[in-house]
Amino acid sequence: MSNESSPNPLVRGWNRVQRRYSANRNRWLGAALVVGLFLLNVVPFVVIVLSSFRANGTNLWADLTLRNWRLFVTNSGPVIVNTFVFTVGAATLTTFLAGCVAWVIARTNAPLRRVYYFSIFLVFFYPPVVIETVWIRLLGDNGLYPALLGFETFHIYSMVGMIVVQSIRMLPIGMILLIPLFGSIDRTLEDASRLSGAGLLQTLRYVTGPLLLPGLSVVFVFTFLITLESFRVPLIIGLPAEIPVLAIKVYQSTNVPPIDYGVAMVQAVFLVGVAIPLLYLYKRMLGKTNQYVTVSGEGFVADSVDVGRWRYVYSALTGLFIFVTVIVPGLFMVYNSLLPYYMPPHVMSAEQIISSITFEGYTAMIGDAELIDAAANSFLVAFIAAFLLTGTGIVIAWVVNKSSIEYRKVIDYLAFFPIGIPAVSLALAMMVMYLKFLDFVPIYGTIAIFLVAFYIKYIPSNVRTMETAVLQVDTSLLEAGAVSGASTIRSIYSLLVPVIFDLTRISWILSFSFIAMEMPIVMMLRSPDTPMISSVLYRISNQATTHAETYAFGVSITLLFIVVVLLLHATKYKRFNLFRW
Repeated sequence: MSNESSPNPLVRGWNRVQRRYSANRNRWLGAALVVGLFLLNVVPFVVIVLSSFRANGTNLWADLTLRNWRLFVTNSGPVIVNTFVFTVGAATLTTFLAGCVAWVIARTNAPLRRVYYFSIFLVFFYPPVVIETVWIRLLGDNGLYPALLGFETFHIYSMVGMIVVQSIRMLPIGMILLIPLFGSIDRTLEDASRLSGAGLLQTLRYVTGPLLLPGLSVVFVFTFLITLESFRVPLIIGLPAEIPVLAIKVYQSTNVPPIDYGVAMVQAVFLVGVAIPLLYLYKRMLGKTNQYVTVSGEGFVADSVDVGRWRYVYSALTGLFIFVTVIVPGLFMVYNSLLPYYMPPHVMSAEQIISSITFEGYTAMIGDAELIDAAANSFLVAFIAAFLLTGTGIVIAWVVNKSSIEYRKVIDYLAFFPIGIPAVSLALAMMVMYLKFLDFVPIYGTIAIFLVAFYIKYIPSNVRTMETAVLQVDTSLLEAGAVSGASTIRSIYSLLVPVIFDLTRISWILSFSFIAMEMPIVMMLRSPDTPMISSVLYRISNQATTHAETYAFGVSITLLFIVVVLLLHATKYKRFNLFRW
């Protein structure tokens, strides 16, 4: 007797469920992804919104009240102004600097362009706190750069100082966004402009500029979003200068007495309220960049433009800029790691410096159990999170772009949503969720809470990275796998992953690097039992006796990530058209 005609009602019921699931599998899978992404990415935002009306003082969930919003509206004017001046200034300067450097690297025939490009990415791997203190030494009182330029100080502890340091830190992100855009411009358009009698500046203004304007707008909005949640520069430079921004006020409201979780919730909600419309604007601008592409054909040329003898001038200026903003800070970090206390190199004699050189900072670092634990915790969390994020990025990118699963557009928006939640707001939501509503899940105060927060924060960037690779895969490969009887997971593993392996490796390495260096989430969720690189560096940087140890640890971390850069360099970039010169 077959199962269809079985008298057992349980068997018949199970068969009906199987048939119904098979007929609606794509709908069920899509619905499951929507629910999962909503719970993971949207619920934290809902939690902090509700908590802004319920939290009061040190109580995370009290009676319904408007007290928190009233205090925020009446007391936060200067902080909001500081936040917008800082974000607009840093986004503007980053866009300008990235545009200039990207043009030299991608659109001219200046020598050493490839060396300059890879050198800029060292900024990514300078550890938090340490690199900010380096800039204080370089630009502050008795700073090296002001002395070389002939004036006393740059006033690093100012809004201008914050904007300059933040813009240099954001430069590689602008380069990542602009290099492919510059490389996609048809050179024949610029050649035609030059042949018609237009000069270089006229060509930039009337031909290259209009083509680049949408892409530059994307860079501005994206760097604005990142700077809005920036924590490192406002903490190290802005806080001593009494220039608070919203991200720092959230941290202070939850960590510095008198603690007021209610006000912190409102501050976090306000940050999200600013970021979400910008996220929508960013997606609109990103879509419009496709409307400004040049029509390609047999005459399409994406090669560099011959700028004549000016190529040496452009190369020299770019090299000087990178030397001052990237190379010297790295060397300065090494210099300080070899000295027991700070000795201005332009003030002290060579004999004094040489006689003071010591390796005690490195020996103290090796013997410091907290530093070793911090490095181990950070690398473990980053290692696991990078694998989870890369795998998730592949699956979601495949579902959205290559599958017939329903609700794909909703899945795409939900996966991208966390980029609109600043890190401090996300960390505060994690705190409320796992202390108040999910207290039966004992991960608060462990490194697992970092893993969950990092996973949510970096899902959008990994999905977008892997989407670039997935779109290059011919659908016929996946169709062949389906015809052969392979399951969806099997098709992704056997057909998709090998094709996109190189970009997958890049995504993993970048995720690992960013997570290991993460600061705002760590500072918000840290505990005495969970030391991490950024939290320990912040603690020891404030102790006069750990000068050499702080910089030695920073140098060691940077050297580790130089290996990461070498791995990136070994990957076949040209396969993904990241370089066109």
